[in-house]
Amino acid sequence: MRKQLAIGVSVLALTALGGVSENEFISDNQSGVHSQYTHFVRTSLNQFEPLSGANLDVGLPNRVSLQTASVSFITGGDTVDFGNMEFSDPSIDVCKNLGYTKNSCETGYWKFDFCSYNREYFKTCCADSYKYTSATCGYPNELSSDSCGGKYKCVCNKTSYPVEKCTEPQVPSNSSCTEEGTTYYSECVCPSNYNQTCTGTNQEGSGIGCTYNGVTKYTACQCKAGYNMTCSELGPVTPSDYCLLNGIKYYNNCKTCDFKCSLDSCPTGNVCEYEECSQKYCAIGCATNYHDVDNYWCNSAMRCWFK
Repeated sequence: MRKQLAIGVSVLALTALGGVSENEFISDNQSGVHSQYTHFVRTSLNQFEPLSGANLDVGLPNRVSLQTASVSFITGGDTVDFGNMEFSDPSIDVCKNLGYTKNSCETGYWKFDFCSYNREYFKTCCADSYKYTSATCGYPNELSSDSCGGKYKCVCNKTSYPVEKCTEPQVPSNSSCTEEGTTYYSECVCPSNYNQTCTGTNQEGSGIGCTYNGVTKYTACQCKAGYNMTCSELGPVTPSDYCLLNGIKYYNNCKTCDFKCSLDSCPTGNVCEYEECSQKYCAIGCATNYHDVDNYWCNSAMRCWFK
């Protein structure tokens, strides 16, 4: 009985590793008892098929996964039942020992570098963005310097296209490159309507300026605060201090009078006119009993003599 049991187990192990026919007859010459072994391989969840040499190969297969059905030994009139016996898949350990330790990837990744002994195990998970070759990545994009699974990302050269967003009032240039749904630009520029430099005397820009290459431009120019008078009646107090805008000179101080008088007081024998704005006097004639020496009328102090 003990000897028959040992023979049955060794044959079963031999069947799992090397393969034998569906039915093996083992004979114990001493007892004359013949035992028949039938081995099954599980091919699906609820189906078993006989195991034969066609099912197994002496070498390492693509995948070996053995699971036996219930095994019974008939020894004379008695039956010895070992129940369900399972055998581990040796290819799993072989793959793991060779570095093929992964058997799944996260969403957004694909599998690469499979184990030749069991293709359920592999070494690398590559991101979905690694899917391009030189034939599928065109200008202005270029292939990434790194790769995965023999494929590359299709990227923008950040030296040529460094800008992702511009600060108002600047806008992106027309030269662009798109990478994975994001557009990059070669530079930020000013809109075409920003064309006034406003560098004239006493000028300033209207609204927000736009700076490009160190030059700030505006949509329009205006005169600085206070330069809003044309002084068309009496003229400006300082004629050289003005703001020229659209061909018109604007001043910040206009004359309120002619400033024609220059005498601090009215000379004796003169009739004078007092000018409020200059607080000066103008001689306009001779007083009674006085006449000018030359009988000459002028706006300056007159030389008047008593008659």
